[in-house]
Amino acid sequence: MTTVDYNGLLYNKMKKEFDSFMSELKTKPPEQIIEGSYEKVIKEDLLAIFEYTEFSQTEAKSLYRLKAPLDDIYQEWCGNDMSYCDMLRETIDDRIKSAVKEMKAMQKDKDSR
Repeated sequence: MTTVDYNGLLYNKMKKEFDSFMSELKTKPPEQIIEGSYEKVIKEDLLAIFEYTEFSQTEAKSLYRLKAPLDDIYQEWCGNDMSYCDMLRETIDDRIKSAVKEMKAMQKDKDSR
């Protein structure tokens, strides 16, 4: 009995979908290409996740059955409460906190001399 690798099938389907999106994007005028750049980057990141992550066969099959799984996931991303900007803000806040700690430690060290 042959088992179906839905992870591989799903990735290949999403890759074709991405390649088609890119081909279409390249035919657009520069303004529309710039407008589509966010979608391009997010879809590229999503595709990379699917390239290197093994989902259960049930999970992969459920997405494989969708007409356009990559775009469906992208649309889901756009509708989520946490946006890319929220993630960037969180990263900035984390770095600010560590930079403040570093600065205070340096000042404390300087004051103790």
